[in-house]
Amino acid sequence: MLKKRRNKNNKKSKKIAIIIICILLVLCIAFFAIGFNYYQGLKNAPPPVEDTLTYDFDDEEEADALEDDPEFDKIYEGDAKEFKAMLKEWATNGGEVMYSKDVLNVLCVGVDTRNKNTVSGLSDSMIIVSVNKKLGTITLTSIMRDSFAYLESPDGVGSFNKINSAFPFYGIDNLINTVQSHFKIRIDGYAMINFAFFKAVIDELGGVNVPVQEYEANYINKHYDFDIAAGDSVTLNGDEALAFCRSRNCDADGDVSRTRRQRQTTIGLLQKAQTIQTSEVTGYIKTFLPYLKTSYDEADAISLATKAVVGGWASFDVQQIVMPDEASREAHSGSVWYWAVDYPLAAHTLQTAIYGYSNIELEEDRVSPLDIN
Repeated sequence: MLKKRRNKNNKKSKKIAIIIICILLVLCIAFFAIGFNYYQGLKNAPPPVEDTLTYDFDDEEEADALEDDPEFDKIYEGDAKEFKAMLKEWATNGGEVMYSKDVLNVLCVGVDTRNKNTVSGLSDSMIIVSVNKKLGTITLTSIMRDSFAYLESPDGVGSFNKINSAFPFYGIDNLINTVQSHFKIRIDGYAMINFAFFKAVIDELGGVNVPVQEYEANYINKHYDFDIAAGDSVTLNGDEALAFCRSRNCDADGDVSRTRRQRQTTIGLLQKAQTIQTSEVTGYIKTFLPYLKTSYDEADAISLATKAVVGGWASFDVQQIVMPDEASREAHSGSVWYWAVDYPLAAHTLQTAIYGYSNIELEEDRVSPLDIN
């Protein structure tokens, strides 16, 4: 009896392992805005899944230090100097980064790059997957790429720009530090991939089922020459799923609905992963893991799988949020688009969602950075 139970647990552990890998893989390839022409080139000549990714920066993308974007001062509807001073103070001395042994936070990054075999370029998709073993929750948090942030180079040179600029200029460790300093949560690991392998991954899994609204189907069919249907559970192949995740011009709220479609695709692929047979697990691991640049290797994935089995992660409630949310962001647009962010409020909200409480005290009479005139 004990042997049978052990064999059953081993099979379940292997199955959870592929789910964990799919979490790391799918979340970080779920997506960023790319030009239609660039996407069309991939559609016409999809890349083979045969080479492992390397972590390289193109020479033309390197810089000694990132400079301030002068456009922000022009479009900000208030005292930009005072706003940036408050932002820097919060990022450099705004409070303790939250940590709990019961919570695992993994930053998953989709990187826009011209080289299909590298992960360099803007981190245009950033999703934090958070597992709270005590509360029994999994939280998917999309970080808005246009959030205005204080960035600091490894040499201590500070600048103000979009949060997704941290990676191409300073690397993944700097991006992690930027997320931690602004949202006051500890990031325990990361996973990155470029979008070139997305189609192959989706097709390898036999497609993905997602809810597609009628206006989304109409837009995608018109602009990408597809014939997808609207419905609560529509099966998309790799090309169609890529178009579904990258489209944002069909939405009044732009990037907000785009991140929703990314998370819907993520959930669809997690559900797909749970249908994988035990005998297929090893093949999927060997196929997908080399295309991740991640702090987790195969042994780490198996270790996470063991914890998942013991902790019953498969039954955890899944919640989705966007940071900054409506209460903590304000749009400013002109020649560029920025979200001005009340980071103390955003961090308080995110901590509460992930941990169930916050270490940030918000005074009733506090002055929000968004209230600066």
